Amino acid sequence: MLKNYYAATLRGMIKNRLFTFVNISGLSIGLALGIIFLLFVKNELQYDRFHPNLSAIHTIMVNDTRENIIYTGQASTPALASAIRGGLPEADHVARIANGGDQLLGIGDKSTYENGLYAEPDFFNIFQFPVIAGNPVAALSDPGSIVITSRTARKFFGTDDAIGKIFQHNRARSLKVGAVIKDIPDNSNFRFDVMLPYRLIELQTPGISDRWNYNAMQTYITLKPHVNLDVFNAKLKKLVGTRYGNCTPFAYPFADSHLYNRFKNGQPAGGRIQIVQFTVIIGIFVLLLACINFMNLATARSAQRAKEVGVRKTLGATRRQIMTQFFTESVAMAFSGLIAGILLAKLSLPAMNQLLRTHLEMDLSDWKLWLFMIGLTFFTGLTAGSYPAFFLSAFRPVKVLKGPIFQSRSGGLLRKCLVTFQFMISIFLIISTLVIFRQQQYIQQLPLGYDAENLIDIPTRGNMAGQYDAMREAFLQIPGVTQVSAGNDNLVRYNGATNDLVWPGKTEDQNFMVSISQVQYDWVKTAGLSLVEGRDFSRDFGDTTGCILNETAVRKMGLKPPVTGTMLGNNMVIGVVKDFSFNDPFDTPAPLAVYLNTGTLNHIFVRLVNDGQWQQQVKQLEAAFKKTAPGYPFEFHFTSEAQERRFDGVRSTWHMISVIGTLAILISCLGLLGLAAFMAEKRTREIGIRKVFGASITRLWLMLSGELLKPVLLAFLLASPLAAWAMHLLLRNLDHHAPLSWWMFLIAGVLSVAIALLTVSYQGVKAAMTNPADSLKAE
Repeated sequence: MLKNYYAATLRGMIKNRLFTFVNISGLSIGLALGIIFLLFVKNELQYDRFHPNLSAIHTIMVNDTRENIIYTGQASTPALASAIRGGLPEADHVARIANGGDQLLGIGDKSTYENGLYAEPDFFNIFQFPVIAGNPVAALSDPGSIVITSRTARKFFGTDDAIGKIFQHNRARSLKVGAVIKDIPDNSNFRFDVMLPYRLIELQTPGISDRWNYNAMQTYITLKPHVNLDVFNAKLKKLVGTRYGNCTPFAYPFADSHLYNRFKNGQPAGGRIQIVQFTVIIGIFVLLLACINFMNLATARSAQRAKEVGVRKTLGATRRQIMTQFFTESVAMAFSGLIAGILLAKLSLPAMNQLLRTHLEMDLSDWKLWLFMIGLTFFTGLTAGSYPAFFLSAFRPVKVLKGPIFQSRSGGLLRKCLVTFQFMISIFLIISTLVIFRQQQYIQQLPLGYDAENLIDIPTRGNMAGQYDAMREAFLQIPGVTQVSAGNDNLVRYNGATNDLVWPGKTEDQNFMVSISQVQYDWVKTAGLSLVEGRDFSRDFGDTTGCILNETAVRKMGLKPPVTGTMLGNNMVIGVVKDFSFNDPFDTPAPLAVYLNTGTLNHIFVRLVNDGQWQQQVKQLEAAFKKTAPGYPFEFHFTSEAQERRFDGVRSTWHMISVIGTLAILISCLGLLGLAAFMAEKRTREIGIRKVFGASITRLWLMLSGELLKPVLLAFLLASPLAAWAMHLLLRNLDHHAPLSWWMFLIAGVLSVAIALLTVSYQGVKAAMTNPADSLKAE
C-alpha cells in the first residue's frame, strides 16, 4: 500500500511541476531557517553546561539603590570576597576576577598581545576547565606563574608542552607557565587566552583588596551542598551591613547568568532567553508560512483531485487510506525540502554566524541533530498536509463523479485568510526592519559630545607608560599631530565607578555611583570635548589635586554655578565638560568625575588634522613609537571605529530581521505565484470569452491581479497597528529613541503591494495575452 502511495506521490509531483517547485522551495527555505535557528537555540541553551559542578556555582550580583531605583550589575568591590571568605562558611570556594584586556607576552624577539584575566587560585576550583598539563590552582597561587590555553601554547611553541617556559609579561616581569588548559569553548561566558595571578594586582596596588568603594571586579563562589540560597543571601546582606553603602550583594546561579542576565528594579527580568524565545517564535512562523503555501495550493487544486478521490472511494478506499495518501504526499514534499534545506543551511551558515555573531556548526555526524531535523520535517509535513488531508478526503463519490466540482465560498475565503496571514507576518517584519534601522541611524546621528574623527588611541602596556613624556614630545614633532594626551579609559567605555565621593550639601539619598577616570594634561583639547565652565588640565597650573565633572554629575550632585572651585573630597573642581556619550549609547550619560594622573595610564590619545594624510602620519607615529618604546608592537585604532562597534548588537538585530523578513516575503510570494497560476488556469475560458467580446489586456490583467491584491491590502491594514504597538513597547525603554513615523508604514505597504503585484503580474499578463481560439477550442 505504501509503495502505491509513494508511486502516486511521485507521479503527481512530476505532473504538477509548478505546484511541486513552489512547495519544495517554500519548505526548503523554511526548513533551512528552522535548522539554523535550531542550532542557535541549542548553542544558547548549552552555554557553560560543560562545567561538572554548574549547579553549585554562583555569581555575586550587586543591587545598587539610587534615587529609589535599584540597579543590578556584576561589578563588585574587592573587599566583598574577603568578607565572604571569612564570614560565610557555606561558601566553599571564593574567587575575585578582574578584566586584564590585552596582555603583552614575549619570548625572545616574538611578542604578541593576548586576551587576559586576573583571578584568584580558587577560580579553577570553581570553574573546572579541562587541564592539559600542570596545576592551574597552584599556578595562580604564585605571582611569578601564569596559566595559558592550548592555543597560546601552540602559537608560541608549536606544542602544548609549555610547562616551565618563561614569558616576558608587558616587558615588566618574567612569568613561568604553571599550567596549560584546553581552549575555552565558544559557548563559555569567559573568554581568555592567559590567566594571571590576582596577586599581581595586589602588588601593583597595595590595599586594593580591602576597598569597599571600588566596584571594578567580579566575584564568584561555589556553595556547599544543601545550602539554601535565600538563607545564604540573607546572611550575606547581614554580613556586609552598611559597609557597602546603598549596595546589597546577593548570590545568583551562574547557570542562569547567560540566559537570564537582565534585571529590572532588582528582580530578574529576562535577558537572552527573550532572544531565544523570539527566535523560536520566528522560526515557527516562517515554517508556518511554508505550510500555508502547501495548504493554499492543495485546496486550490481540490477540483482536479476531486475525481481522483471519488474514483478511489468507489473502488473501496476508506477515508483513512485517502488521508494517509495525502499525508504521505506532504511528508514526501517536506523531506524533499529537507534535502534542499540542509544544503541551504550549510551554505548560509558562515554568513549567519557573522550576522548573529555566533560560532554555529552543523555537525552532520551528530545523531541528535538528525533526530531534531527529522522530527522538525515530520512536524512540518504533517502540519502542511493536515488541512488538505481532512478537506479532500471528505469529498463524496456521488457528487464528485456526477459533474464538475465548484470551489465553495468557504474554500476561497480560507485561502484569502491564509494569504492575508502570510503577508501580515511579512509586513510586520518589514515595518520592524525599518523601525530598527531608523533607530540605529537616529542614535548614530546624536551628537557624541566629542570629536571622534581623526582621534587615534594607542594602548599602553607594561612600563611603556613611563615613556609617555618622551613619546608625547616625539609625536608632537610630526606634521599633522595637533594634540597628545592619555587616559585610563578609551572615551567609549569607562569601567571604574564609586559611590564614596563627598561634596558640599550632599544628602543621604545622593549615594549614587559616579564613573571615575584618570587622564593626562590636555585631555579635554585632545578628545575634542566642550567646556561649559572652567578649563582643561594644564601644565601651567599643575592641577595635581584638580578634577573635571560632566554636566550629569553637576546636575545630580545639585551643584550651583559657578561649579569651579567646589571641593569634591580633597579635589577641587577646575572644569565642567558637556555631557558626551559613553558606555551605553542608548541611555543618558552617567555622572563622571575625571582626575589628573601623570603616572601609568592605559591609553595614549593623538589628535590628527583632517587633511587626508592619516596613513603617512600613522607610519610616522609608528616610527616615533618604536624609538621611544623599543620591543613593543605598535598597536592603534581610531576612536571612531570603537564608537561604531557599540552599535554591533542593534546592527546585527536589524540584519537578522531583514533576512527573516526577506525570506518571509519570498515564501509568501511563492504561494502567491502558485495561486496566480491556478486562477489563470481556472479562468482560461472566461478570459477567452472576455477577449472575444473586446476586453483589453490591461483590463484582464487588472481583473486577475486585483483579486489577489485584496488580501495583501487587508494584511497591511491588520499588521500596521500590531507592528506600531510592538515597536512602541520596544522603543519606550530607551532614553533616546526615534519617533514612529507614518512613512515607515507607508513604505512597508507600498513595498509589499509592489512585490505582490510583480509576483502575480507574470501569470496575469500571460493569461491575458493567450489566444482566445486556444482557450475556447475545446468548447
